Amino acid sequence: MTRALRALALLGVVPLLATCSGPTAGDLTVSLVTLNSDDGAIVVRVTASQSQEITGAVVACTGCRIFAEQPSSTELRAVVTGNLAAGPLVRISVSDTGAPKDYTAQIVQVASRSYQVRSTSGYALAIQ
Repeated sequence: MTRALRALALLGVVPLLATCSGPTAGDLTVSLVTLNSDDGAIVVRVTASQSQEITGAVVACTGCRIFAEQPSSTELRAVVTGNLAAGPLVRISVSDTGAPKDYTAQIVQVASRSYQVRSTSGYALAIQ
């Protein structure tokens, strides 16, 4: 192969390599959907597909507290307490922020600020 052909081949490969990128670790936000204005505690479970990992969690709502456990690298269980409202609830640290569909969040239990357990119907979690 001549020098000119090699140079042309490299020029074609370099832009291709520049567009390839792997997973980007970072944070995703788990947001709460609720119609109630007096939620005081929620138990959530977040899972990742086998190819992904959850590496931690912090509370995302002002004045709230989080109590979390991580039974495995693909599962996080957390209790969030405080004056809960619709909007950001928890920020999870994950292995790939480019694949939010690989993570799911489920509401296990909800209670009002007066400690009354509520049905989970009408509530939802969204991961972004």
